[in-house]
Amino acid sequence: MSVFHLAFVRGLMHNVSMSTGNLLEPHPDTDALQFLDDDATIGFEKELTWRLLIVDDEPDVHRATTFALSGVLILGRQLEFLHAYSATEAADILRTEADVAIVLLDVVMEREDAGLALVKTIRKELKLTDLRIILRTGQPGYAPEIETIHDFDINDYKTKSELTRTKLYATVTAALRAYEQIRKLDEMAFYDRLSCLPNRNKFIDISDERLANSSLHNEMMAILDIDDFSEINDALGHQQGDRLLQAVADRLKLELGPDAVLARIGSDTFGLMGPSEVVDPVRVLALFRTPFLVQDDAMVVTATMGLTSLFAGGVCGRDALKDANIALKRAKKSRRGSFVFFSAEMGSDIRERVRLLQSLRSAVESERLFIVYQPQIDLVSGAVTGMEALIRWRNEDGTFVPPDRFIPLAEASGMIVAIGDWVLRMACHELVRLQGMGLGEVRMSVNVSQIQFRHPEFLEKLNSALLDTRISPSCLELEITESVAMEDAEFMLETLHGVRQLGISIAIDDFGTGYSSLSQLRQLPIDRLKIDRAFVSELGGDVLGGHIASMVIELGRNLQLKVIAEGIETPEQAARLKDLGCHEGQGYFYAKPMTSSLLKEWLLARGAFASI
Repeated sequence: MSVFHLAFVRGLMHNVSMSTGNLLEPHPDTDALQFLDDDATIGFEKELTWRLLIVDDEPDVHRATTFALSGVLILGRQLEFLHAYSATEAADILRTEADVAIVLLDVVMEREDAGLALVKTIRKELKLTDLRIILRTGQPGYAPEIETIHDFDINDYKTKSELTRTKLYATVTAALRAYEQIRKLDEMAFYDRLSCLPNRNKFIDISDERLANSSLHNEMMAILDIDDFSEINDALGHQQGDRLLQAVADRLKLELGPDAVLARIGSDTFGLMGPSEVVDPVRVLALFRTPFLVQDDAMVVTATMGLTSLFAGGVCGRDALKDANIALKRAKKSRRGSFVFFSAEMGSDIRERVRLLQSLRSAVESERLFIVYQPQIDLVSGAVTGMEALIRWRNEDGTFVPPDRFIPLAEASGMIVAIGDWVLRMACHELVRLQGMGLGEVRMSVNVSQIQFRHPEFLEKLNSALLDTRISPSCLELEITESVAMEDAEFMLETLHGVRQLGISIAIDDFGTGYSSLSQLRQLPIDRLKIDRAFVSELGGDVLGGHIASMVIELGRNLQLKVIAEGIETPEQAARLKDLGCHEGQGYFYAKPMTSSLLKEWLLARGAFASI
C-alpha cells in the first residue's frame, strides 16, 4: 500500500472512530472482504438507498470508505455499497446493476490509466450519462490535466489524502444532489407525467437499443390508439379522460409484463414493442373487452392498432414507428376497433404520395397547373348556359396527373386554399374576357373544396375576387359536394347565406352519392342540383342508377331547384334526361373540357358571341 493510500485509510478510520466510538471498528481477525458484505451493512430496501460503486485495487480503501459512510443518511436515504477491485470488474458490474448513482474511482489500478479508461467506457460504451464520477488518486503525480477532466466527463476530483470523513460526506452529498436533479430533468424530458410511462422520444431510444441487440428475434412494434377519445374528453371532461388513460396504462403494464416496452407516445396513443407473442394484436385488443373502472364508473372503450414486424436488420426505432403509424392510419380508415399490419405496399404508397406532393409544389411554382372549361347546355334549347372550370396538371414530359390523385393531396397539405383561390380568379377573369367579346349572360361554375369552404377568410377572399375581377356575382356559381353541404348544419347555413348575400349562386355537386335528408336539403340556400355521372351512365339500363337520376330530377322540381346532369356521353342519355325533366347537362356528348383558346373557337362555331 502506498504512503498516500495508508494516510487515506488511517485518516478515515480515525475520523470514524472519533465520531462513532468502536461501533465501526472491525475485529482484527475479520476478513476485509467478509466485512464488506452489503447485506450485513445495509438494512434498508433497495428503493430507499443510494447505490455507490467503490472502484479501487486496495481492499483497505474499500473498508475505510465503507466505515466513513455507513450509517449516514444523505437526502433521506442510506448508501448501498458495491465493490470492484479493477476497471474490468467495475465495467461488468455497471453492465448488470441498475441505478448506480456514484462511482468513487481510483485513477491507477491495473494500469496507470485504468481509471480514465473506465470513465470512457462508462460514458461512451455504457452510455451512463446520469451517473456521477468522483475520481480519487493516492498518487498526485498521476493527477489528470484539466482538459482530461473535461473531455472524460469527470464530475469531481480529489486526492485521497484530502478526503477526510467530513469532506468525503460533503463530496458524495453534492454528487447525489446533482444525480437527483439530472434524474428529475430526465423524467421531465423523457417520461409522461400522467402515466409515468416513457414518452415518444424515450420509446424511440429504447427501441433503438433493443433493435441493436442481435440476439432478439421476431420483435413487433405497435401503436395503439383509443377510439373516440376526444369525444370522451368532451362529454366527461379532461380529468375523467386522464383517469381513463391511467387505467389503460395500468392494465397494459400489468397484462403485457416486463417483456414488452410500453410508452405513451401521444394524447391517446401508446407505443408497444416486444416479442410477437406478447405484442399480439388479438391478445392486446382483447384487454379492452373488460370495462375500465374509472372512479366507480365502468367505462367501455375500444382501440385500434397498427403494427410492423421487425424481422429485417438495420431498421431504427424512428422508422419502425413511422411504419406502425402508417398501418394505424390504414386501420382507422377501414378496420376501426381492429388492427392492420404494415406492408411494403403501404410504404410505397406513402413514398409515392410524398413524391407527388413535392412535384405538386414544383408544378405550382413552375405554372404547370392550368384550367380547362367544359360548357353546360340547356337540354331543351341547346343554348350554352354556362361552363365549369376544372383544374389540370401537366408534367414536364407531357403526361397528366389525374385530379382525383392530386386534389386530395392539395387538401391534406393545405395547398388547396391557395390553388382554389387562383382557380376562382382565373375562371372569373376568363368569363369577363369572353363577355367582353360578346358572350351573353352565362355563368361560370367553380368547385370549392371542404378545406376552402371552412377557411376563416373564405367569404373575404370570395368578395375580394369579385371586386378584383369585376365579374357580375350573378354569373358566378360555386359547386360544393353533397357531403360537405351536410356537415355542421349551423356553420354551413351561415356560410352559404354569406355566399348568397354576395349574389353568387350555389350548386350541390355529385348529388345522390351522399346521405342528405330532405329536411336538411330544404334549409340550404341552394340553386341547383347536379346529378352525379355514375347515375347518368346507368340511364340506358334497367338498374338503380336510372331510378336515382329520375328521383333527383323529381326532387329538384318539388324544391323548385334547377337540375343539371354531368357525364352525358350519348344522345340517348341526353334525350332520356330531357324527357325526365332535367334542365341542363354537360359531358363529352357536347364538348370535352377545353383550354381558353379552344373554348373561344368552340363558342365561335356555335355563334355564341353576339358581336362577332
